Amino acid sequence: MTASKTTRRPAPSERAHLTLAEGLRALDQGTLSAEAWTQACLERIAQRNEQVKAWVHVAGDAALAQARDIDRRGRRGRYEGAPIGIKDTIDTADMPTELGEPEIFPRRQPAADAPVVTRARQQGFVLLGKNTVSRHAIMLPGPCRNPHDLSRSPAASSAGSGAAVADFMTPLSIGTQTAGSILRPASFCGAVGFKPTLDAIPYVGIRSYSRPLDVIGPLCRSVEDAQLFMHAFAGDPRFLPSAQEPGSLRLGIWRPRDWPAAEPAAQAVFEDSLQRLTQAGISLQLLSMPQGYENIGDIQDVIMAYDLAREYAAIRRDHAALCDPELLAYLDLGATYSDADYAAALDAADACRRQFHDIARDIDAIIMPATLGVATPASSTGSSVFIRAWSLLHNPSISLPVGRSPEGLPLAVQLVGFQKEDARLLRHARQVEAVLGNMAGMT
Repeated sequence: MTASKTTRRPAPSERAHLTLAEGLRALDQGTLSAEAWTQACLERIAQRNEQVKAWVHVAGDAALAQARDIDRRGRRGRYEGAPIGIKDTIDTADMPTELGEPEIFPRRQPAADAPVVTRARQQGFVLLGKNTVSRHAIMLPGPCRNPHDLSRSPAASSAGSGAAVADFMTPLSIGTQTAGSILRPASFCGAVGFKPTLDAIPYVGIRSYSRPLDVIGPLCRSVEDAQLFMHAFAGDPRFLPSAQEPGSLRLGIWRPRDWPAAEPAAQAVFEDSLQRLTQAGISLQLLSMPQGYENIGDIQDVIMAYDLAREYAAIRRDHAALCDPELLAYLDLGATYSDADYAAALDAADACRRQFHDIARDIDAIIMPATLGVATPASSTGSSVFIRAWSLLHNPSISLPVGRSPEGLPLAVQLVGFQKEDARLLRHARQVEAVLGNMAGMT
C-alpha cells in the first residue's frame, strides 16, 4: 500500500497546526490560552493515535489541569503553556517509562524525573505524555506508524516523537539519538529534527545506549522551534531567534559513498535544493572528504554495537526469551569486539574530528542528503547511513523537510555545523529554510 492509495489523513484544527513559535506568540498576544492549545493537541491525539500509535501514555487530565492553572494565575515565563511530548526512554516520575520494552518493563515507574524533564517542568511546558519507542528502543520496527502512510515506518527509535509532531498531535517532542534516531524519524515523517553537540543537554535519567554517542534533541516543525527548544533547555541566549542573523552563507556539498544507492526522488530533491540555493545567491562548493569519512559509518557501528552489548547484558541474561532475534544477533556482534577494537574505533573518530576543521575551514556548514529515500515499509526502519557520522563526531546536525516524493512522502536535506556552534548552525538553517521552504505544515 502506497501513499497514493491511502485515504488522505484528516486536516488538523487551526490550534493543533500551530508551531511552537506560533503558539507562544499567540499566548503572548492573548489570542490563545494554554488550555485551548492543550485541548487541541489532546483532541488530535484522540482522533489519530489509534491509527498512528505515536503515544504509549497520554496524561490528558494532568495536562489540562496544568494548562488551566497557568491561565488562571497568568504566564510567568516565555515557555509556559506550550505542549510537549517526551520519548518513552526518558524517566518521568508521574508517568510510566517502559523504555520501549513493555513486555520486559511493564508499567515501570521511575522514582524521579530525568533532568531534562525537570527542566521542562521548570520552564512551564505542558507535558502531554510519553511518545512511542521502536522495539527494544533500537533500530527494530515497533507499533508506531508513519502519519503520511500507515503502511510505512516512522523510523527508529524516536518514532513516536517524529510521528506525533508531524501529525500535529504536539508542536514539540523531546527525542534522543545514538545513530540516527532524531533526524531519521524527522525525515521520514516530515518534521524538523535537531541533534545538538554531545552533552549540550545532560543525558541523565534516560535509557543508555552508548556514552560517546547518546544525545538529547527536539523534534518540531520549524527551525525557529528548534532554536526555542535549545534556548529553553540549554539556557544559552544565542539560541534566541532574535539573535543577530549571519550575513552571506557558504555551504559545502558532500555526497557520501552511499549516494548512488539513494532513491531517484531523494537525489532529485537534493539536487533541486542545491540549484535553488545557488539561484538565491548562497555559495556552494563541493567538498573533498578524507577516506576515513567514507568509512565513518562502520566506525560508528563498532562503538555502538560494543556499548549496546554491555548496556543490554542484563536484559539478555534475564529476558532472552523476550528479545527479538535481530537484537540478540546485534548483541552477539557487539560481544565480538574487543577493548582494542573499541579503542581503535574511538581513535579513528578522534582523527576524523581533527580533520573536520581543515575540511570545512572555508564554509559555514555542510549540506548533504538526510536519508536514502522515503519512509520504508513498516517492516523496516530504514538506514541512517547519511546521519550516523555526526553522532560519532559530535557535530550538530539538522534535517529540514524540503520536498515530497511523487507519491507525496516527505524528503529532507541535512545541514551539519561545527561542534559547540549549535546556535550558529541553527541560524544558518533558518537561512536555508527561508530559501527552500518547510513542508512540515503540509497535510
